[in-house]
Amino acid sequence: MLVVALMVLRGRTSRVGVAIIICCLASAGWAAAVAAFALVPPAVSAVLDSLRLSAWLLFAVWLVTAGAADSPERRRGYRVAAALYCGLAIAIDVTALIGGLGDSQRLAQVLVRIGFGVLGLLTIENLWRNTDPWRRWHVWPLCLALGLLYAYELFLFADAFITGGRVDPGLALGRAIAAGFAVPLLALAMARNRERRVDIHVSRQVVLHTATLLASGCFLVAVAMVGVVLRRFGGDWGLVLQLAMLLGSIVVLVTVLASGGYRQRLKFLISRNFFTHRYDYRVEWLKFIELISDPAQAEELQVRIIRALAEFVASPAGVLWVATSELGYRPSAAWNARLDHVGAVAADTPFLAGFRDGSWIQQCPAAPAADGGWSFASPRAWLAVPLKHRHEIVGFVVLDRAWHPVELDWEAFDLLRAAGRQAASYLAEERSTKGLRDSELLTEYSKRFAFVVHDIKNLASQLGLVVSNARRHIGDPEFQHDMLKTVEDAVSRMTNLLSQLKAEDPGIPRQTSPAPVIAAIAREFAVELADDGDSEACQVPIAPDKLRSALTHLVRNAVEASPPEAPVVVRTARRGGDFLIEVVDRGPGMDEAFIRDELFLPFRSTKSGGYGIGAFQTRELVRIAGGEIEVLSRPGAGTTMRIVLPLAGARETAGSPAAA
Repeated sequence: MLVVALMVLRGRTSRVGVAIIICCLASAGWAAAVAAFALVPPAVSAVLDSLRLSAWLLFAVWLVTAGAADSPERRRGYRVAAALYCGLAIAIDVTALIGGLGDSQRLAQVLVRIGFGVLGLLTIENLWRNTDPWRRWHVWPLCLALGLLYAYELFLFADAFITGGRVDPGLALGRAIAAGFAVPLLALAMARNRERRVDIHVSRQVVLHTATLLASGCFLVAVAMVGVVLRRFGGDWGLVLQLAMLLGSIVVLVTVLASGGYRQRLKFLISRNFFTHRYDYRVEWLKFIELISDPAQAEELQVRIIRALAEFVASPAGVLWVATSELGYRPSAAWNARLDHVGAVAADTPFLAGFRDGSWIQQCPAAPAADGGWSFASPRAWLAVPLKHRHEIVGFVVLDRAWHPVELDWEAFDLLRAAGRQAASYLAEERSTKGLRDSELLTEYSKRFAFVVHDIKNLASQLGLVVSNARRHIGDPEFQHDMLKTVEDAVSRMTNLLSQLKAEDPGIPRQTSPAPVIAAIAREFAVELADDGDSEACQVPIAPDKLRSALTHLVRNAVEASPPEAPVVVRTARRGGDFLIEVVDRGPGMDEAFIRDELFLPFRSTKSGGYGIGAFQTRELVRIAGGEIEVLSRPGAGTTMRIVLPLAGARETAGSPAAA
């Protein structure tokens, strides 16, 4: 009831929590009946006991099948089978309650309780084994609590079966003790209660788990027989010796079942004697692919590759060596091992030749040669698996020797060889992705550099004009003032241009009022400005220097293309959620083919001294700000270059729920 109270006080409870509350209520009802044995008939307690055991068993089966990879029909079959067994157990106890408890009913109850112990331990074992290792932290308290419950049931009623169907009253008291030990474990499980994903497997896994359970059952039956002997001939110490034997057997059993070496030995024994092939290739390959390709894994790809290869042969550690540009191999990642940055393994060493172009897995001899064969590896080095991609060995993995003897045959080598090639493709893909990313960064840098060079060319022209005029007007104080201001402006703009070579922050774009920038350019080039009056209140998502650079290029080209008697006009206007800047000239104009195929093509210029980057740069700057450039031109009718920029806040307003 304490666990139920704690869970209810938590407020919101998951489906798992509701199921545990129901199971705890069933256990509390049984415990109350046992405590009030003088008032509650034993037959009623037996019915409550069956309800308790059935509730926990159905809960455990539901957990195992909830995340199983089997078909819905198979999962439903598991649950129906468990429900039928629980219904049978309850029906036997209800029959005994109505018709009285005879020898046959007593024996049936004992056999049903033994079945509960066997099925409960099998289900808990499946729940633990098929839970992902990084999720077991959430389930081990529950597994231990239910394992203790069903293990004691199996021990108690196995002893009763051996002694003729009579449950030992002294041992029966241990059920309450086991339930008491389970309470804090259940509370801990609820504190860690989260959504769990567990799998139940058939074929090899079912055989493995069933064999483990049968061995555990035989062991516990043998312990029960020894306990009966101790109880019968131990005198006053008989019960104490029997309980000590029970607790000791549970400790031994849990220790053996938790041993990785025992699991691997049993797995290899079953595979060798019950199956044609050593591995279930479908299961092994899916596990391998899921491990190395899952981006949710906390480990990097290279560490996951080592771990995936090591699991095939129960290796506890490994190191990945990758090819470098110096035509050698260096350690790049380690799993459960130290990454000692020793010298590289040259590509022409006998060790690398031992891979036979990636088709051979090398096994370290008992006494490694001192001439450089395996001298670079750890003292526990065991296997070297090549990672071959196409015709190149992109790396190799050196695995440590397993802690228990593992026999390697042709199946193990074939599986490692195939997995190594698959892992090599992932490494090659990662390397290509990094190379592509570096290439993209260099391309982006080259683009920014080209933009800077173009703007510096414009500044050089401006400063050259200042130097040319200085020869004639250097003594004029007003000219000196204008020259100083022009030089200061040029230095500031060059500083900003150099800062553009740094990596840009793709965060929130800077908001700019375009009116001051447009007015300054109009004064600089002495062009006509036509403002609709709304530009002062407008904000556009582009930095002032970028807007100035784009607009300067358009105005300069318009001035150069227009005859002296036809001034250039810069117009501003609003169109819906956009801000328009139009540069209108009366030059020769352009045809549609030139606008479509030549105008914005980089490194193409119609000027003898041009770099061919201005129009391309202008369009890129506007597009980065979320805008576009529209070109309105006909041969002989002049050109209108229209910059279309979104107004700040227009996008958010259009995409807000209120606007929708």
